[in-house]
Amino acid sequence: MEHVIAVIGIVVGFVVVAGGAVLLNGRRARRSAREGLVRDDTAEYLTMMVGVLYALVLGLALVTVWEAKSDADTNISAEAGALHQTYLLADGLPPAAAQRARAAADTYAAYVRNDEWPLMAQGRPLGTRGWTLLHDVQNAWTSFEPTTNAQQQVDQLAFGQISVAYQARHGREADGRRGMSGVMWFGLLAGGALTLGLMFLFGIERTGTHLVLAMGFTSLIAFMVVLVYALNSPFGGPLGLSPVPFADVAVGG
Repeated sequence: MEHVIAVIGIVVGFVVVAGGAVLLNGRRARRSAREGLVRDDTAEYLTMMVGVLYALVLGLALVTVWEAKSDADTNISAEAGALHQTYLLADGLPPAAAQRARAAADTYAAYVRNDEWPLMAQGRPLGTRGWTLLHDVQNAWTSFEPTTNAQQQVDQLAFGQISVAYQARHGREADGRRGMSGVMWFGLLAGGALTLGLMFLFGIERTGTHLVLAMGFTSLIAFMVVLVYALNSPFGGPLGLSPVPFADVAVGG
C-alpha cells in the first residue's frame, strides 16, 4: 500500500507543477498577444515529432525492462521446479539417502528464500554460499550408489534436474545484475522533460483546455517513468517477483 501512495504522490507532484506552469504560460501568452507577438508556426509540428520520438524511446524502455523481468520469472520457475523434482525423486531412494537429498534441497531453498532474495532486491552480489548449498544437493545424490535399475533411473533423472537448477541459477544471478543502461535512462528522463516543455511553445487560446491536456499528459508520462523504474528491479519494489516458488519445493514430497 505504501508503494501505491508513493506512486500517487509522485504523479500528483508532477501534475501540480505542470498545472502551475500552464497557468504562468497562459498569462505570458495573453500578454504576448496584446503586444502583437506572433508564435513560430513550426512549434506545433516540432512538438508532435518530438512526442513521436519519445513514444519510441518509452516503448523501447518498457520492452527492455519487461523482457528482463520475464526472463527472471522463467529462471526462477525453472530453478524451483527442478529443485522440487529432486525432492520428489528422492522417494525412489533408500530412507537414509532420501533424507539427505531432501534436507539438502530444503536447506538450499530456504537460503534462497530468506538470505539471497533480500540481496537480489537490493541489487547486491550473492556471494558463493548459495553455490555451495547447491553443490550439497548434488553431493547428496553422488554419495549414493544405485543398486537397482529403478534407482539408476531415478539417479539419472535427478542429475538432469540438478543440471537445470545450475543453469537456472546462473540465469537468476545474471538477471539480478541486469537493468536499463544509463544512456537509456538519460533518454527517458530528458526526452520526457523535453516533450513536456515543448507543450508551452505553442498556445491554446482556452487556458482551461491547455491546463487539462498538460496535466493529463504529465500524469501519463510520470506514471510510465515510475512503471519503468519499478519493472527495472525484477526482485524488488512493488512489482518485484516473489520467492514463493522456493517455499513450495517440499509440497507434495
